[in-house]
Amino acid sequence: MKILYIITQADGGGAQKYVLGLARHFGGSIAAGSEAGQLFDDARNLQITTYNLPHLKRALSPLNDFLAAWEIRRLIEREKPDIVHLNSSKAGVLGSFAAVGLSASRGSAFGGKTKVVFTAHGFIFNEPMGAAKRNFFLALEKMASNYRDYIITVSEADKQSALANKLISPDKISTIHNGIGQIQFLNKQEARRSLKIADDKIIIGTVANFYKTKGLDVLVEAAAKIDEQIISKLQIVILGDGAERKNLELGIRNYGLEKYIKLLGEIRDASKYLKAFDIFVLPSRKEGFPYAILEAIQAGLPIIATNVGGVPEALGGAGMLVKSEDPGALAGGISFLINNPEKMRELSQNSLERSNLFDEQKMLEDTEKIYQHILKAPR
Repeated sequence: MKILYIITQADGGGAQKYVLGLARHFGGSIAAGSEAGQLFDDARNLQITTYNLPHLKRALSPLNDFLAAWEIRRLIEREKPDIVHLNSSKAGVLGSFAAVGLSASRGSAFGGKTKVVFTAHGFIFNEPMGAAKRNFFLALEKMASNYRDYIITVSEADKQSALANKLISPDKISTIHNGIGQIQFLNKQEARRSLKIADDKIIIGTVANFYKTKGLDVLVEAAAKIDEQIISKLQIVILGDGAERKNLELGIRNYGLEKYIKLLGEIRDASKYLKAFDIFVLPSRKEGFPYAILEAIQAGLPIIATNVGGVPEALGGAGMLVKSEDPGALAGGISFLINNPEKMRELSQNSLERSNLFDEQKMLEDTEKIYQHILKAPR
């Protein structure tokens, strides 16, 4: 079974962790729109073959998008995989069109048409946007889904959204929750020492790529709304980097929060430092089924997260849900937990009890069942 995984960016986000885990387990290769990034570094360390698609970019660009689709088609023609497994919205649409009519290798035990699987890590048309833009992205997804053999959603919320919008027939879509292996955490003292953060503060932390959808600007605004008596006890720590960094730095300066918010940059294997935090916060505007929540659950952290995508399915009783785009609600959630240490201990215990639910091995086994199903389908 020869599998080519395609994703838009090669950074270190959740969708990239998903792709790396599948490619490692199934012996697949990975193509992405940047040859620089944690995904490619990790893949090469595991001796996974990688391909750079120079024109595959996050931003809409008719010329780049056309050239990216051509690059993807040429790669599929050359490699002749049994399955092309697409991830992220841009790669998902362009790859679906690019694979039309292409065949697997003649030497394959499966032969026939190359099958196309798309994993939705949160549909783009569910992001906050105007009606015209939403309808445009929805129309693209509908057209692309005509050329997909199967859709995997990482949350039941996304599956129901796909069915409600008639993207694909019910027998060609399934939910498979993300799963993770056992993380080798540093203890609290080691993690704080390594990150060079205060030992005498309550640490509110998060790990995220600095994309608009991650809502880090909302976290900054929330911090500005926290009562002085409470915020004086806190330090907010953000691990990650990306395009929104300058805007975040500006917001922190404008609110006079330099003393309270630390941007620590991109840190390799960031999950192992999670025990440095007392509370984990995820202020996203859009999510699929975030690895960051699963990692925080395994770390036994109390969590405050926005009620978007598959977050409620992942979180269960391990944390508090607040409305997205609402800094007041986020500030209120943080203040509530700081003032209620017993609730923090309860949520922490709930996290530890929930951590066994999202096992990487189960995710891999369920994914293999789908691969076998579509390869056995009539050619």
